Amino acid sequence: MVRAMPATTRRPVALVLAACVAALTGAALPARAEPPADAVRNRYYYTVGRGHQGAPENLREIAERFLGDPQRAGEILELNAGRVQPDGGRLTNLGNLTPGWHLVLPWDAVGAEIQHGPLPVSGTRPSKCRWSTTVPGAASWGQSLLTPSGAWTVADGSGVKVAIVGSGVDGSAPGLAGRVLGGTDVAAGTGRGDDSCSGSGTALAGIVAGDDGAAGRTFGVAPGAKVIPVKAGITKPAPGLTATAIEVAASSGAGVLLVGATVDAANPRVSAAISEAIARDVVVVIPATAAVPAADGLLRVGAADRDGRPSDGAAADLLAPGAEVASIGRAGTGPEYAAAFVAGTIALVRSADPGLSAAQATRRVLDTVVEGVVAPVAAVTTRAAAEPAAVAAPAPPSSLGMLGTVLIGVAIGLTMLVTVLLVSYLWRRRSASVSPPGRTG
Repeated sequence: MVRAMPATTRRPVALVLAACVAALTGAALPARAEPPADAVRNRYYYTVGRGHQGAPENLREIAERFLGDPQRAGEILELNAGRVQPDGGRLTNLGNLTPGWHLVLPWDAVGAEIQHGPLPVSGTRPSKCRWSTTVPGAASWGQSLLTPSGAWTVADGSGVKVAIVGSGVDGSAPGLAGRVLGGTDVAAGTGRGDDSCSGSGTALAGIVAGDDGAAGRTFGVAPGAKVIPVKAGITKPAPGLTATAIEVAASSGAGVLLVGATVDAANPRVSAAISEAIARDVVVVIPATAAVPAADGLLRVGAADRDGRPSDGAAADLLAPGAEVASIGRAGTGPEYAAAFVAGTIALVRSADPGLSAAQATRRVLDTVVEGVVAPVAAVTTRAAAEPAAVAAPAPPSSLGMLGTVLIGVAIGLTMLVTVLLVSYLWRRRSASVSPPGRTG
């Protein structure tokens, strides 16, 4: 009979095995890192969005999301209280957040939406442009028709950048605070693209991502998206300049590229630039007046009037409001305004489903149009039958996993060997203790 191992023996063995498992699996937590040495100059900060998971953002929710503890909201308040924000406002309590505000976070904050670097300059940058604040209310018929706000409980464009090739954008315009990146001025060869007062670029940016909540007007289809202005000129740019602008926009990290300028898409270099952008998995949205053939990842947009009728006979993949539609500073007409509605819709789709390719995103939008007109809510909330849920590929076996398997096998083998030796030893000992039977004679 094999005797059980004493408890005093089992405990040290168990401790040794536990230590081995911890060493193999890395169960011990890493030591907490110290704050970076450049924390004074470079900070971790978060730009407040329109909302999170269908609800307005507040400091408790932000603290829970990035710090893992809603009780640390007071730390965020202390770091930001009284500092002038981009729109001139100041943080005074846990709940009065405005989209576009920059919140400095504690050094141990973790999250994909956190940025690290010099904090954007606080305070309102006065706009050198004069924008009308009396856009007729009737001009908002495009926004009323599409009702993109119905999709914002699912996605508002957060995490998506929309590059706009055109006349540049006034990043300090009402309704665009915190939504416009610096961009570039390709026409001048140097400088930024976010300080332009001319052309329709600011109005297009407003349709894509604008939000002037303080004035009670919301123009943008995807107010959580970021705009990258690429200035190519106020009038029709030369084909070479257009191609360069598209190439720059495609390499900027944008997921959507809106060509807002009048372009000669039949030019070989321009056509090649568009194809290269699509190859980079960027959805290209272009006014239907541009002579460009249909392609996956490309959307040619025609302008529709209030009755849904196209304003011209150009070949279009879909329509969007493009006759006297409201935006920042003006009510505009033309296919470029219609294209802005579609670019915003693509931003919503790619925000809701980041795994979709450019071709899949355009197919989603085309499959959900209503009487030929883009439908942002349907595009975001409807999953096409041709888009099965992605199945994660099995992870390749790691060297750590293989080592663990080998060690387990060795442990089992040693256990069996010890058991056999112990049984053999006990059997021999028992046999030796029994005297052989005597003989009779």
